[in-house]
Parts: sequence; structure tokens; C-alpha cells
Amino acid sequence: MGATLKTQLDFIFKPKSVAVIGASNNRQRWGHGTLQSVIRAGFRGNIYPIHPKEKVIQGFTAYASVLDVPGEIDLAVFIVNAEQTVKAMEECARKGVKGAVVITAGFAEIGNSGKEMQNAMVNIARRSGMRFVGPNCLGIWSSAVSLDCCFYKAPLAGPIAFVSQSGTLGEYLLEIALEKGYGFSKFISSGNQADLDVCDYLEYLSEDQDTKTIVLYLEGVRDGRRFLDISQKVIREKAIIMYKAGRTSAGMRAAMSHTASLAGNHELFEAACRQAGIIRSTNILEAFDVAEALAHQPLPRGNRVAVTSGGGGFCVTTADACAAYGLEVPELDSDTQRRILSLLHAYSPPPKNPVDMIARKGPMSHAEIIEILAGLDYIDGIIMTPPWGGFHRDTPAEFMKELIDSAERIAQVPQRFGKPIISAGAREYRKHPIYEILKKGEIPFFEGPDTCARAMQGLVQYARAREHARARG
Repeated sequence: MGATLKTQLDFIFKPKSVAVIGASNNRQRWGHGTLQSVIRAGFRGNIYPIHPKEKVIQGFTAYASVLDVPGEIDLAVFIVNAEQTVKAMEECARKGVKGAVVITAGFAEIGNSGKEMQNAMVNIARRSGMRFVGPNCLGIWSSAVSLDCCFYKAPLAGPIAFVSQSGTLGEYLLEIALEKGYGFSKFISSGNQADLDVCDYLEYLSEDQDTKTIVLYLEGVRDGRRFLDISQKVIREKAIIMYKAGRTSAGMRAAMSHTASLAGNHELFEAACRQAGIIRSTNILEAFDVAEALAHQPLPRGNRVAVTSGGGGFCVTTADACAAYGLEVPELDSDTQRRILSLLHAYSPPPKNPVDMIARKGPMSHAEIIEILAGLDYIDGIIMTPPWGGFHRDTPAEFMKELIDSAERIAQVPQRFGKPIISAGAREYRKHPIYEILKKGEIPFFEGPDTCARAMQGLVQYARAREHARARG
């Protein structure tokens, strides 16, 4: 009986040893940067640089071939010319290497000559039982063993897995996500998908304990039926957020020349994805915002949202954004309004929903109002701005303590009430201690009303999709 897909791909994403074929001491060579990435990220395993002439590379003993390495090799990373890859793959097969990441380009994406070499690699891998990522890819990141073979600065470890058919775009998006503080369990630049494809990655990630949500950037799929069948199974436990490129004739043409992808009929594919429960994103940047919310917050029972803020402008714009995304902002009942008014000064606007808390009686009122809203059976989620106030030399200690206590109570609300909270906060706010308290409670922060509403919509979409997927069995 052959090895399971999980066992096969564990050699790629949880290897105990890595050979970098094409490693170099020359800073101008790609192999120098790849080996540096592996070392810098703190990979917890044996590292074997492979070079035909060098004896020591970046402080590690180098070998002319993988066949000369004294120990076992779980994973080989290829950064040699396309013409050398077939021979290197043959040597890996003879060595018993279990997995590979072929970064090298110049295969099916350039035409028939490249396709022949790509097919030769696939045949070698199939005979030996080796599985490989690529070719024509940027590489991978795996938080499980701190393995980075593509980035100058490794991503933060976290619950989001990102599979991208574009290496350069994937790198760009990871940098943006890093600035926002999002963490990743896996990054996979899938490239030409000569062997492993997005279906294999989805199947593997569905069992990956480090992954809670999955983001896909796709230009095409090899087997549409398998993709949809696997997606329906994954969605029972984990959300899939997808941006599909190649929606226009120009985009399809570019996809074919980029990663040799067959983009297919966009309208049919989109309809099938909706039926499967995949969350479709028309803005690739927002896909990570939705994934961040899904990775950290409980799912809402419906689409009814309470909006709170320390100012009327955020209330109005967020209510409009909610309406645009199909979220309801129901008016609060009179008894609830009276309870909230007791926590506000007399000159406060009526707290009908949205609730303007600019006239709150103190920092703790903020937490108490959030708890009142979370306890309502006709409110499914809350979008808020966080408790605010200065931490300066002249700020009374009692005020600072109450502000911290308020944030700590709010941080417990999602778990206590089983309802999601989405918070708005500019980047500067992330230097504030209240941010750290709320982040420890896994409350996600976004920069504006529209992004907050889109993230809440994503929670609602997935809650419905998961319910339908589980009902189908």
C-alpha cells in the first residue's frame, strides 16, 4: 500500500533535513538567497548545500551531489538551470529523497522544449515515489519547522495557509500581510503544478493542525471536478477564500504564459465555486482580511450586526458598509436602549444602533455596552472601535487601570457569548497597550468601516457555507 498524501507531503512541509541544490557563496546567485532564507528562519533540521565545486557554503559543509550526503534527505530544493534539473532529479531519486521544491523556471510555461523536461521530471518522481512543488515557483514557508526557502524575512507564524500560483504576487501579498500582523502556517508557491497541484494542497491542509483558514490565488485548475469535490469536504471544517485570476481574455492569455494554466470558463467556474461554498474575493488584498477574521472569531448565527464607536462618523459609514455587504443593523429595543443610556451622559445621541459612545461615562462603560449588545438574541456580531484614552505621564492611574480592565472584559466577549467582534483601528493604534490586550483575545483589527464590514460578511458567508456543507454530508 502506498503512502498517504499526508505522509508524502509531511516530507515537504515538516522535513528533518533539507538539501539546497544550487546553493552558493555568491551573493548574486539565487542559490545564495535561498540558502540564507533557510538558515535565517531557523530551520530545525540538517542543512546540506549542494554545489559541484564548493566545499563550504555559508558555514555549512557542501557536497557535489545529493549522492555524497552521508545522511538521509527528506526535502531537496532546486535552484539550478532548467537543463540541470533532470539529472538532479535522477540523483535525488537514487538517494531516496522523499520531496522536492523546484524553484527553477523554463519548463512548460515556455513551450514544448520546456514541457519535455518537465514531463521527464514528473516521470522520475513518479517512479521513485517522490512528490514535488513547482517547477517555476518561488518556494515554500512552513511554520511547523520554521522552513523558509523563498523570503528575505520569514512570515509570522499563524493560522492562515496561502497557496499562490504566482510567486512574485505571493511575496508581495505576504509582505502586506506581515505589515498588518497576520500570521501564516504555510505559504506554497505552486508554479506550474507539474506534480502536486492545488487539490493536493487543499487535501493536505484540511488535516493540518496549524491551519485554520486557506487563501488561494489561482490562475487555473487541472481538474475542476476534483477541485470542487475536495473544496466541499474542506469547507465542512475550514474556510477557503479564493481570488481567481484570468477572468478576462487578456487575463487568460497571461495566465497561460505565466504558469501554463488552463483558465477555463470563468462564469461556470465561479458558479461552481459558489455552490461549493468557497468565499470568492474580487479584491486579492481583502482575502487576507476575511481569512484573519475567520481564523480567530466564532461564527455568527446570522447577519445581524451591532455597530459601536466613539464618534458618529464611524457609526454612519459602517452602517452604510454593512448594508452594502448584505448585513442587517437592526434597531435596538427600547429596554436595551434604556440600559445603554444609563452608561452614557444625558447629552448622548439615542443608542438605537449604531451606538455612538462619544459620551460614555467612563472606559468601563465601553465594555458594559459591548456585553449588553453581545447578550441580545437578535444581534449576531459586533463591529466596534476599541476603548480609547491616553497613556501619558499626566494620565490618572485610575483611568489607565479602568481602560485596561475594560479592554480585558471586551477581549473575553467572543468566547463568553459565542459571537464575533471586529474592531477598527488605524496602524498607529497598534502601538497602544489596548491593542495588545484585544489581540491576545484574538479580536482582529482592520483599518476602516468597509474592511470591517467585509470581514463580518465573510464570517456570515462561511457560517452558511459550512452549515450547507455539513448538511450535505
